[in-house]
Amino acid sequence: MLQAALGEAFVVGSFSHGGRTAADGPAALRRTAEWRSVSCFRPDVVALMVGSNDAKPETWGPAMVFPRDGYVEALLSLARELLSLPSRPRLLLLVPPPAHAVDAAEAALLGVGYPRGSVGGANLDKGVISTLLPPLVGRAARVLASEGAPAQLVETAFGGCPANQSACCELLAGDGIHTSAAGSARLAEAVRARLVGVG
Repeated sequence: MLQAALGEAFVVGSFSHGGRTAADGPAALRRTAEWRSVSCFRPDVVALMVGSNDAKPETWGPAMVFPRDGYVEALLSLARELLSLPSRPRLLLLVPPPAHAVDAAEAALLGVGYPRGSVGGANLDKGVISTLLPPLVGRAARVLASEGAPAQLVETAFGGCPANQSACCELLAGDGIHTSAAGSARLAEAVRARLVGVG
């Protein structure tokens, strides 16, 4: 979608890997072949969006509380590694899309502490995704700015989701976590706008 939106003036590469986390561990993004391949692509700009899978309580450690500071540090570590690539890319730090409850049972659990608040596919805490990740990604962006890093925060407007249920249904898949085609297009447009200097 992003390649189609940008046209032939850009070459887009995808180095994503589903189910991966910013935090170190067995599911860490940096343990994937895709992550190790980014350097070979020699990017001028990298769009980094990671965090939804960090909302899996099994990754939180024995305290069973989302590690806010740990997530920010893990995100900063990934960002700094990308910024130090030989091609010295610019970084677009994307806020992951919000999640929404898909039924009344899930809605009743949002905002309730773990373990009862852990809802959705693959034991993801949707409350963490929607309420904690956006300000934490923003905090990481401010740290990078204070270091003079060529990084920009990209806060995508998902049409009022998760507060607006109809917007969520349009932009998110049936599990309330993954983006639909319309939601993916919204992400692609947010990145495109930054790359061509619009918005």
